[in-house]
Amino acid sequence: MELRALNFPGARVRLLHGRELRYSFSISPTAFSRLYHCVLLLTPARSPQMFVVNPDLRALADRRPLPHVYHYDGPGVRLCLWLPRKNEWLPQMRLLETYVAWTSEWLNYFEEWLVTGEWAGGGEHPPPRKKRRRLRATRPVTT
Repeated sequence: MELRALNFPGARVRLLHGRELRYSFSISPTAFSRLYHCVLLLTPARSPQMFVVNPDLRALADRRPLPHVYHYDGPGVRLCLWLPRKNEWLPQMRLLETYVAWTSEWLNYFEEWLVTGEWAGGGEHPPPRKKRRRLRATRPVTT
């Protein structure tokens, strides 16, 4: 399995209830960055979801609205890493080259945004539709 082959110190793969895979790992986007604890959530028939659970990104942002995140009521912050309608991610793509790399890149732009107030990461985050089902994990994301 690709996730087990990733050599992040302290990383952990857990299968919950036979249908939900959680990959917990810590990553630092640059040599001078803080360490972020992330959880990649994989469930059948859904795109993967990436959460940053520690440190609290909202607290780091002094409660400013975070750029490029999805609304999520649980712990942590669910990152917006790609635009689904443009098929920027497909299930046959490697998670290391997509979700993990995109998370590191997102965190690097986040740290820059904390200082400048400008999101340099580009991208597009469409406004939520009025009758849209709220996207959230099946259970609260924990390590």
